[in-house]
Amino acid sequence: MKKTVLITVLLSGLIFAATCFAANNAPESIAGISIGSDVSTVRSLLDMDTARSPWLEEYAKKIQIRDMEGYRGGYVVIGNCNRPNIILRMKLKYADNSLTFFNKLYGKFEKRFGKPDDWRGNPFGTLKVWKWSLDDSKGNISLILQHFSGDDDSITSGNSIRLSRPSWIEDEKNCWNKIHPEPKQKPIPAKMKGLNWFLPY
Repeated sequence: MKKTVLITVLLSGLIFAATCFAANNAPESIAGISIGSDVSTVRSLLDMDTARSPWLEEYAKKIQIRDMEGYRGGYVVIGNCNRPNIILRMKLKYADNSLTFFNKLYGKFEKRFGKPDDWRGNPFGTLKVWKWSLDDSKGNISLILQHFSGDDDSITSGNSIRLSRPSWIEDEKNCWNKIHPEPKQKPIPAKMKGLNWFLPY
């Protein structure tokens, strides 16, 4: 009986320790910028004149990060509804574009955060993307490490890192849509139906 109780206590302690480790293991900051902080705390690192809401994403604002030691820019995304001016997401581009540096970072990431949860690279080897989903007391943190050496201008070249709280971003979107519902579409006139809708007049 005593042995069973002891095993139960030990197992409970291990589960509690694992939970605490997982909660403390989720990162919130990169280079002095922290998810959940007010943007005013890092104003000196940002080009505030670039603050814009991306198309169809009025619920948030993107602000470019100035170049700093070891990094060549990036951006932060702040809330514009439920969490105004709070940092929800960030992306930083490393100054070192090499695959060697990427591999060194990956080794450190795996040691600190464990094996990644997702692989999003391409079969050509030009795009390498590892994604971690890490839980803590506030929810979920998404961590993405990326390397790109291809010719596609739509993808950030070299090495970059992204950190975000997806649930907070979704909260902002829901908040904005509730306050700013989409206008009802007007019915299409009968004479404009069919192929006529696609023709100039």
